[in-house]
Amino acid sequence: SILSLEISPNNEPVVDTASLLKKVPGANINGNGAITGIAQYRGLYGDRVSINIDNAPSLTGGPNAMDTPLSYTPPMLLKSLNVYRGIAPVGVAQESLGGHMTANLDRGQFASGNEMEFSGGISSRFNSTSDGFSNALKSVLANDTHKLSVLASHDEGDETHFDNNDEIGGTQYRRSRYDISYGWQNDDTVLEIFAGKLDTRDSGTPALPMDINHIDSDMVGINLSKTFGDMVISGNLSYNHVDHGMDNFSQRTAPMPAMFRQNNATAHNTAWSLQAKQPFSIGSSEGFLTVGVDGNETVHDSTITNPNNALFEVKNFEEVERDSYGIFTEWEGNVGDWKIDTGIRYTRVSMDSDDVSISGVMGMMAVNAGILSSNFNNGDVDEDYNNVDLVLNASRALNNTTTLNLGLGRKNRAPSYQERYLWLPLQATGGLADGRTYIGNLDLDEETAYEVTVGIDWISQNAWANPQVFYRYIEDYIQGVPSTNTVANMVSTMMSGNSALMFDNIDAEMYGMDLGYGYKLCDHLSLEGTLSYVRGKRDDEDDNLYRVAPLNNRLALVYTGHATELKVESVLYAKQSKVSSFNNEEKTSGYGIINLLGNHQLSRQLTVSAGVENLFDHKYQDHLAGYNRNGDSDVAVGDRLPGAGRNFYVSFAYNW
Repeated sequence: SILSLEISPNNEPVVDTASLLKKVPGANINGNGAITGIAQYRGLYGDRVSINIDNAPSLTGGPNAMDTPLSYTPPMLLKSLNVYRGIAPVGVAQESLGGHMTANLDRGQFASGNEMEFSGGISSRFNSTSDGFSNALKSVLANDTHKLSVLASHDEGDETHFDNNDEIGGTQYRRSRYDISYGWQNDDTVLEIFAGKLDTRDSGTPALPMDINHIDSDMVGINLSKTFGDMVISGNLSYNHVDHGMDNFSQRTAPMPAMFRQNNATAHNTAWSLQAKQPFSIGSSEGFLTVGVDGNETVHDSTITNPNNALFEVKNFEEVERDSYGIFTEWEGNVGDWKIDTGIRYTRVSMDSDDVSISGVMGMMAVNAGILSSNFNNGDVDEDYNNVDLVLNASRALNNTTTLNLGLGRKNRAPSYQERYLWLPLQATGGLADGRTYIGNLDLDEETAYEVTVGIDWISQNAWANPQVFYRYIEDYIQGVPSTNTVANMVSTMMSGNSALMFDNIDAEMYGMDLGYGYKLCDHLSLEGTLSYVRGKRDDEDDNLYRVAPLNNRLALVYTGHATELKVESVLYAKQSKVSSFNNEEKTSGYGIINLLGNHQLSRQLTVSAGVENLFDHKYQDHLAGYNRNGDSDVAVGDRLPGAGRNFYVSFAYNW
């Protein structure tokens, strides 16, 4: 089943769209900065979680995931954030071992008649904890055939405050997003063409070794759906380009001139998909058969320099290619009392890299780094992975109030480009933010996960709940292990004082449960909440997996009146003592905070919202936050970043 979050700027006072995932059973967010949240679902995160933006696969241009997929969809421009609960169907993504999400921008609707209608809205919000403002504009000109929309937003804020008036250094942000689209439809065809731009400047990422200097991204795409009798053919084509600059001196205490570092990373991808869906019966069982193909070709580059030393240059990633091509088929229908959704997918992932190099270093560093680059350039960098995914989801009604849901799946993920091609011990690890230096591994196998889910959907006249338990075993799970490469360890020790970790295959298992629930107390009062628990551990050694969300519960008492909604929300997180020793992960204590939220519709066009988060200004540490790397902060370097303090917010939205 799919859970859809319908997001409105009126009642969700967040700057980072990924923060909305905390309201979804089983989901959460790894926080490295104010607008760099990494989606987590049932303990898996990063590249393991597939994220599409308006049907197109997302592209992260930076090697440390500063431009995370959901940072491209500011909340005030968002129409919905859809999360596939449980095991995602094979047709929604090529690699969805950790689940699948889709973010859709709000580009308006076609009108009902042939006369052109002008509609849209403006919205604005202030957050006190960062003295931050968010503003957005949506403008739509449409009739029943044509639709032209223009979207724009800007988010800007200073450092986040906590514990009365202390500051978390390096949490400032400045992001602009623009989008223009044209839609056309008739009785059997829907076409959408869009182009967008993301412009992020001078934004901190205190859990990472560098901050964002700039992220300039361009996105274009086409979505098309056409009906031929009983058959529906749909497809999309998209192109993304990212130019991303970062450094370790302009937004935090600068190191010695010889240690100044700036990294310019670029990336682009071309993605497409085409699928046909038509009625198809199996015996007496009626249903629909879908057959599709898709592809995604990506290229990454990253070069590290020192503005104080023109000779220093590290070709960190050089023309790295990761191309994936897939074919799949799905059948959904009814077999007796069961509703069935099943499918099979084959995906081929091809990876390659050009030669790398380093210059401008001397002594043993030059000798050892030269050995590492030579070994990499002479290694087998060209590799193909052949993945087969299988999914079976089934549900049936047990009675008038209860539905049983079952899921079985086999999912695969080929290594990321960082996991294979990080040839020099560095922290360019897709946002792991554990402070350790890593090297890649050209001998990595693909991850293969076997998963089973069992759950029920229960709804009565005044209450509902949808608990689901899951178990996932992952063969060849990729994580860092102590490196046995003597040269890499020497380089890592010279740079960081610690030996390196190397990406390698291990075996892991994850299990847990999550649910959404609610109870209607009376006509105007109700309770609603989510509860999530996941346990992740190695199967080959006695250790835990890194950065897994602890047991947590979110419960709200909601008053709904004619034009007013008020909410008192309790957020509780248990301690996390099941931590990863190989990452030197620290334990965290449990905590609880109270939020007050409300909105009132002053007129048909105007809505005002206000509230306070962390009402009692409780000082706490979010286990999924990284460790501080910014010396210009009231948080000690090496300490886990604290949660935000008391935040007053007010916003308005005017629609016409």
